[in-house]
Amino acid sequence: MKSKIISRKHVLAFTLTCSLALAVFVNWYYTKPDGLQNKEPEITDNIALGEAQLVNSTTVTENYFENAKLNRTKAHDSAKESLQSIIDDGATDEDTKASAREKLAKISEYIKLEADCENLISAQTSKECIVTLDFDSAEVILPKGTIDDGILIKIKDIILTKTKVNVENITVIEVK
Repeated sequence: MKSKIISRKHVLAFTLTCSLALAVFVNWYYTKPDGLQNKEPEITDNIALGEAQLVNSTTVTENYFENAKLNRTKAHDSAKESLQSIIDDGATDEDTKASAREKLAKISEYIKLEADCENLISAQTSKECIVTLDFDSAEVILPKGTIDDGILIKIKDIILTKTKVNVENITVIEVK
C-alpha cells in the first residue's frame, strides 16, 4: 500500500517537472531570434484619401522583445494553470497538492525575479532586455551593440545579487 502512494507521488512529481520543462522549452522555442527578418513595408504612390498607410515605426529588435515577453508570459501562464488544476483536483492527495503549491510559489518567485532583474538591467543599460531564470541558470538577452565589459560586469552583478545562480551559469546574449 505504501509503495503505491510513493509511486503516485513520483508520477505526479515527474508530471510536474515535465510540464515545467515543456513550458521552458516552449518559451525558448518562441523567443529564439532565428526566424526574425527585417521586412520593409511596401509603400505605393496610389494612395486614396482616408486610406491607411503602413508606417515602419518599430524595428526588428523591438518586435523581438515584445514577442519574447508575450511568449514567456504564455509559458508561465500555462505552467501555472497546469499546477493550479492539480491543486483544484479533488482526487489529488494532500502531499501532491502541497508539492504543486510549492512549485506554483517557485514559478511566481521566478516571475518576480525576472521582472526585477529586467528593470535593474534596463536601468543600467538604458535598453530593453529579457531575463529568463531557470532552477540553476539565467539568460539575459539585450539589443545588438549593448554589451561591453562594464555592462557585462553590471549585469552579472545584478543576477548574482538577486538570484542564487552561479556566475558560470549566467549567459548574456545580444539579438542579431
